Amino acid sequence: MIALLPTRPDWIAIIAGRATGQHVAFETMLKEKVAAAGLADRILFVGEHTNIPDWYRALDLFIAPQRWEGFGLTPLEAMATAVPVVATDVGAFSELLETGENETGQLIAADALGEMVQPAAVFMDDPVRAQLAGERGLFRASTHFTIEGEARSLGAIYEQLLSRA
Repeated sequence: MIALLPTRPDWIAIIAGRATGQHVAFETMLKEKVAAAGLADRILFVGEHTNIPDWYRALDLFIAPQRWEGFGLTPLEAMATAVPVVATDVGAFSELLETGENETGQLIAADALGEMVQPAAVFMDDPVRAQLAGERGLFRASTHFTIEGEARSLGAIYEQLLSRA
C-alpha cells in the first residue's frame, strides 16, 4: 500500500488483526514505515474486531499477504461478501480462489510479497474487473463452499472410516 496509495488518493488501506507477542516489533516497524511514507492517515491499523462481516462489506479489495497459513478462511470470507482477493499461494488459498477466465482474485508466491503490488493495482485501477471478480467470488463461495457441503463431505469421511472398522 505504501507503493500504491500515493498515486491513488481515493483509496485507504485497513490492516486488521492482532499482533501476537512475537510479532509486536514487526507491527511497530510497519507503523513506522507507514508514518515515514506520510500515509498514517490512509493506512489504518485497526486491531482485532469481532464484527468481521461489517469490515468485509466495507472493502473494495482484500489482500491476504500471509507467508504461512494452515488453511485460512479470510479469502473465502471476502469472496462471500463479493470482494475480489489478492493472496499468497499458501494454505488452501489456491483452492478457494479462481484465477484466469472466471477470476475471483489473484495469487502470488508466498516468498514474493513485493509482487502483490501489480495485481492489487490491477483491481484498484479497473473497477469493472474488480466488480466482476467480486461477483464471481460471491458465486463461488456460495456454491462451492457451503456449510451444508462441508457437513456432507465430513459425513462421507466418517462413513468411510466406519465402513473400514
